[in-house]
Amino acid sequence: MYRRVLIPTDGSIGAERGVEAGLDIAGKYDATVHALFVVDERIHGETPGLSDVELRFEQIETQGEEFLEDVRSQAEERGLAVETTVRRGMPYEVITAYAEDNDVDLIVMGRHGASAHPTPHIGSCTDRVLRTSPVPVLPA
Repeated sequence: MYRRVLIPTDGSIGAERGVEAGLDIAGKYDATVHALFVVDERIHGETPGLSDVELRFEQIETQGEEFLEDVRSQAEERGLAVETTVRRGMPYEVITAYAEDNDVDLIVMGRHGASAHPTPHIGSCTDRVLRTSPVPVLPA
């Protein structure tokens, strides 16, 4: 049923629940895992050249690559194929565009990520992905 499962992560505890659920589903269907980390340009700004902001982007991308390497390790331990990607932009836009561009069958993501609210609810990024995604979304 699922051949490609997209698991966006920001490394937060909330996102980790999405990683676990996504890997479980991918394992059940022997699907390829697409792990995605998005550097949120709304928070960190945009800059065309090397500057303090660009250096900060690179640091965040490096941190994102570490989060993705963790997902890769977990997926490979389960015998799953995995692709990892770091992108820049508005997270919900990048997630939905990635899903469409890579023929993803399902997006599995945490109910909320780094901006977790103390009450159980859907975070703003997850909500936007749910409302705009071209493919099914499972908040975990």
